Formats: sequence, structure tokens, C-alpha cells
Amino acid sequence: MRLTIQVVASAALVMAVLWGMWRLPRRGEALFDWAPPMALISPWAGVLALVTSVLLWVLPYPDRWVSLTFLLLDPGAIATGVLVLWIYRGRVHTSPTIDSQCLQAKVGIALGMLAIVAGYLYVMWSKSPGTAVGT
Repeated sequence: MRLTIQVVASAALVMAVLWGMWRLPRRGEALFDWAPPMALISPWAGVLALVTSVLLWVLPYPDRWVSLTFLLLDPGAIATGVLVLWIYRGRVHTSPTIDSQCLQAKVGIALGMLAIVAGYLYVMWSKSPGTAVGT
């Protein structure tokens, strides 16, 4: 399967999951306890993902780290941020704590997206088409 097809398929899957998440009915405050730790994890996972993606450019054997970065760190940063926003969806934010958690989630998502861009730029500029990546 070509890399382009894989990227398009993964983007379509992510969009379908996000669309489905916002269509689910609210369960009251059942998941509110999850939001604070995930809001804390999201920006730190984003920083770790971005640092790892940037290090791909300077490491002597970066292919060993590509799979870890693309399959664990980048999605982890974005997913934790999206889950925080999902938990607080449709609610009026009256508490500065909730506003801060939503800001942390948005920062984690932004850092995760920057990490994805840096990682894909590395793959596009450093690998010839058709070569195995991450082995």
C-alpha cells in the first residue's frame, strides 16, 4: 500500500472517530474525573512528541524511532487533548480551572500537530519513495 493511501485512510479514520465522538450522548458528569489528569498529560505528551520528531533529523538511526513517534507519541498527545475537550463539550465554562484545562488540551493538540508535521517532513525529505520506514 502506498504511503499516500495510508495517510489518507488514517486521516479519514481520525475524522470519522472525532465525528462519532461528538455525536455520542452526554453521560452527565461521569467522566469529569478523567479530564484533569488528561489535561496535564496532553501538553507534556505534545512536547515529548515534538522533541522526538525534531530529533529524527539528527539521530544516527532515526528509523528505530519513527514508529514510536507516529504510532504512540503523536496520537497520544492529540487524543488526550481531544478527550478533555470532548468531556467538557457543550458546557458553559464558568470555572477558571476548566478554562485552564481546555487551554492545556488545545496546547497539547497543537504541539501534537506540529510533531506530526515535523515527522512527515522528515519522512518526505529523507526517504526515497517505496523504502520501508520504521524498520
